[in-house]
Amino acid sequence: MTVPWLDLFGASSDAASLVLSFYSLILLIAVYGLGAALFRAEVGLLAALLCQLLPGLYRYRLEFLLDYPLTAAVTWVFWLLTLFKVQAEAKKLDTTQSWGLTIGLGLSLGLALLVKQTALFFVFLPLLWVVVTGAAQKRWRSLFQLIGALLLSVAIFGPWYRTNWLLMLTAGKRATLDSAIAEGDPALNTIEAWTYYAKILPYLLSWPLLLVPAVGILIYWGKTRDFQLKQFTSRLPWRWLGLFLFGGYLLSSLNINKDARYILPLLPVISLILAVGLLSWRGRYYRGIRWGTASLALLLATINLFPVGGTALAQVFSPHVEHRAYLGQPWPHGEVIATITANSPYLQTTLGVLPSTPEINQHNFSFYGAQANFQVFGRQVGVRDREVALDARSLHWFLTKNGDRGSVPAAQGKIEEIVEESPEFRLQDQWNLPDASQLKLYRRKLPTVEVQPLPQTLEKIHLEQVQIPVQAPPGQPIPVTYYWIGPWQALRSGLVILTWHKQIKNGEPLLNSVNQNRGNQDLTLENKDKSRWLHDRALAMGFLRAGLNQTPNGSFLRH
Repeated sequence: MTVPWLDLFGASSDAASLVLSFYSLILLIAVYGLGAALFRAEVGLLAALLCQLLPGLYRYRLEFLLDYPLTAAVTWVFWLLTLFKVQAEAKKLDTTQSWGLTIGLGLSLGLALLVKQTALFFVFLPLLWVVVTGAAQKRWRSLFQLIGALLLSVAIFGPWYRTNWLLMLTAGKRATLDSAIAEGDPALNTIEAWTYYAKILPYLLSWPLLLVPAVGILIYWGKTRDFQLKQFTSRLPWRWLGLFLFGGYLLSSLNINKDARYILPLLPVISLILAVGLLSWRGRYYRGIRWGTASLALLLATINLFPVGGTALAQVFSPHVEHRAYLGQPWPHGEVIATITANSPYLQTTLGVLPSTPEINQHNFSFYGAQANFQVFGRQVGVRDREVALDARSLHWFLTKNGDRGSVPAAQGKIEEIVEESPEFRLQDQWNLPDASQLKLYRRKLPTVEVQPLPQTLEKIHLEQVQIPVQAPPGQPIPVTYYWIGPWQALRSGLVILTWHKQIKNGEPLLNSVNQNRGNQDLTLENKDKSRWLHDRALAMGFLRAGLNQTPNGSFLRH
């Protein structure tokens, strides 16, 4: 979904975030449709406005996460399911309309489950209710159509789920059990686990948008002589909305990993209740109360999103949701990537990112590395004691940071000590960060692969020479250096197969020698015994990747 925006506006975080405006459009349409279907159009319009003012929605609308798109997708599915339920019960649909709604519901449900599997948490109980009531009331046609919609959704999300089931299981464990343990979330056998979302819900709604509508409902719903209020007190819409909210809250609480963004799909439905509460106000000042509440919510949103002051006011009426735009000194992510690509212009690089803070982490550097023709990928390494030595040996570039290093395991200190103190690495560059700490970029002194461009154009690949030491201690790895020359595209996509043979001279074994194996023809060496091994791999171990406008005519490759 994001790719078209990047094509239009360039590869940047701002351009990527523009995709969320598409989901905002989906959310506004769905919320309006829900309000119009269950109450009247005025409720839908006001609820759509409130969705722009609810702190839980405008905060996560600014983060490139799946939770806001999931909220839009779930609300859209719930809207179509509501239309299906209301019109099936009223028996007002002709055949074309009913099957059109059925297809739309199936497509939407399938796409919602492709966005994120937790969509099922929120639509499961309403779907089950429609199935059970349809069977109980013998509405066989609508029940058959609903089953058809479910089968259509399976046809949409099924292929991806079938291919990625193992990823879903392993990622699900990390995202639930492992994260919950690491974050200290309450266990399911405690009351805190089931009241967690109830406690933070006022922060996601803000106190003005929670209390003013609630007071309107409590004061004015007793005046049932008002025709407009009678529309709000009908039990059927409230049972349906309550079913959605109860099921979503229950199943979200059943997830051991707790986070405010996991219940965002509840907020659009709650906005309908808030809209009804605001519209319930009667009397002389009802317009002032409605628009005064909305204006205060807009002011709080401005304070929470921009550094304009008013922090004390926001802490009273809308606490714990500030997400202010950063207007300070730029962070050096782009400079780090530029330094790496300037020193390794023809290679793909894996950057070991040792800190893990919101600003300095492997994901951020992978994003900026992707902007540089996907030449640099960030990875968090050295997280386990048994892997520290292997990670330090395998990578050529590392980032370290003093001060706050974020959520890193104890083993991280060991690999950081190796990188900063080992004679195999040298400090390539360093930057002063806006948080008063320093970021340091280390590079291995002797790289595994080196590439130098040649002025002439070559037609084929040639193995220029192979260097091995004259002597090597037994039981230790033997360093081997290959020198290849050839055209760039052939080197980049080339595979090499080498056969190594043990040779004997004057009764003594010589160090292994190498010969190219051409096709299936085995080279016969004099005084060769049966000891040999085959070495096959991509040239330069598959790390050749030139930056934009940097492809050389010929290359000299050493690795």
